[in-house]
Amino acid sequence: MARTPRILVVEDQALVAGIISDALSDTYEVICAQTVPDAVEHLLGSDIDLVLLDCVLPGGTMWQVVLESDRLGVPVVLMTGDPSQMKEVAGGPRPHILKPFSIAELIDVIDANVGVSVPAAPGARA
Repeated sequence: MARTPRILVVEDQALVAGIISDALSDTYEVICAQTVPDAVEHLLGSDIDLVLLDCVLPGGTMWQVVLESDRLGVPVVLMTGDPSQMKEVAGGPRPHILKPFSIAELIDVIDANVGVSVPAAPGARA
């Protein structure tokens, strides 16, 4: 039996992290981190399939998380509320999502980038 894909949500706003976690928890196992050091610790200590990463975080820069994720081969989806910030990173190979986003949009971006086949829900048609 395949394990449930594990998503690391790196978001310093607890309310936003909670909403994301609730929205993803039916399909994914969700781990939340609020700081860069916590995110890196989870990356090193857990089998993470995708990082959903806020671009502005306390305790370091998002690039520390991106570099560690790259080293481990874990895909990263960037999140920000500042569209001008995406101009700096959008030219690279990083998928991203702008805040505010809909839950459907979030799930679509994650499903497209998780890199792990997600089992179909019971009764779903292929």
